[in-house]
Amino acid sequence: MAELDAEAVSKIVTAGADIALVLSPDGDILDIAYRDAELKAWGLEDWVGRSWHETVTMESREKLRDLLSDASSMTMTRSRQVNHPGDGTRDLPVSYRVASLAASGKRLALGADGRAMADMQQRLLRAQFEMERDYRRVRDIEARYRIIFHLAYEPLLVVDSLSLKVLDANEGAARLFAKPAKKLAGGSVAAAFAKGEQQQVAEALAAIAARGREDVITARIATLDEPLSIRVTPFREFGRTNLLVCFLADRDLGGGVSTVSSMLSMVESLPDGLVVVDADGRILEANMAFLDMIRVVGFDRIEGKSVDTWVGGSGVDLQVLMANLREHGTVRRFSTIIRDDLGGSETVELSAARINGAGGPRYGLSVRESQRSDAGLSPLGTVNGQSASHLTELVGRVPLKDLVRDTADIIEKLCIEAALKLTDNNRASAADMLGLSRQSLYIKLRRYGISDSEEETN
Repeated sequence: MAELDAEAVSKIVTAGADIALVLSPDGDILDIAYRDAELKAWGLEDWVGRSWHETVTMESREKLRDLLSDASSMTMTRSRQVNHPGDGTRDLPVSYRVASLAASGKRLALGADGRAMADMQQRLLRAQFEMERDYRRVRDIEARYRIIFHLAYEPLLVVDSLSLKVLDANEGAARLFAKPAKKLAGGSVAAAFAKGEQQQVAEALAAIAARGREDVITARIATLDEPLSIRVTPFREFGRTNLLVCFLADRDLGGGVSTVSSMLSMVESLPDGLVVVDADGRILEANMAFLDMIRVVGFDRIEGKSVDTWVGGSGVDLQVLMANLREHGTVRRFSTIIRDDLGGSETVELSAARINGAGGPRYGLSVRESQRSDAGLSPLGTVNGQSASHLTELVGRVPLKDLVRDTADIIEKLCIEAALKLTDNNRASAADMLGLSRQSLYIKLRRYGISDSEEETN
């Protein structure tokens, strides 16, 4: 920058510019100086001899014309930001002011590197986007909470554990207490109970909050004479403990017996064993009839354990049952055995259904003892009466050992066909069910000519 006089150098130093350009009266770049070596990535050394307009992006050229026009009428122009295109990198933002050098007719463009400001703006925009996204997420969660809270059948109150004031109430609580939910909020929860039990309820709620564990209490509310079971669940919210108070009324607001309660009572009273399992066959629920069948005293002894510990002649039985449930949704009269904890076993029939829930599919199994008349029938007579009748006609004409051999072959063939039917032609599962190796099963299939055309598919 040897062409500049002392006055121009003084202006550059005073301005503290990151980039300084010496421009001809026509706007061509005569010389350039810059402080940061990283700016070489934008090819600043190649700008000398080119028009200033050629070094900026298309949308910035109008700003340069305005700067040069202002420089003709004033000593120092106001700052304008332009962008220099990068080769394989982002644009370089620079804020320029143009000073006119009256002595030589040249102009001096003083630029401030705007990368730090641009990065800060980008971070600010990202932070704003993230805040807006988080705000929408919180708003959606709050809306979902409000919908679920108010649609819940049970009357619910949210109570401050310190003041015991009602923070929120759902529509079920509004019906139970015959007050709008907005009027319940802000009042003392003790006021919702019968006068003679208000102090006792307040002490019980305070004790549950102090322990931090869910508990069930019994009390009478002001609008009903009969006592209700009340489940109180402490939870943390914004650094404090609140209480979710759920009224477990045995009667609905119309005075009728609860349908859910009646259904549960009926299930418990059924003589057939009922058990609910998850997708892995682990027991979630069971009624007393099922516990009696397996000779177990309490449900806690079987909860979470695999149902094939007691149900099925082998592990294949449960696999076949679950496979059919997943495919068809229901299974009827599935014949198997049930074993008890005392070493006994009994032939039973299973009927099952799949239920889709929020936590994944659940499977309900109904276990019924097989009828004695069915158990006493001959397998040959039940499955293939013509074969058994044909064999009895051969008595006296064919040696007994040949009859026994033929009878064994018929039974063996029928058993193999039944196993293949139960396992949906799965050869490996059928072999396991029959207690045979897969090679032995294949030999017997070829011997009896069973499903030769499907041998490749398995």
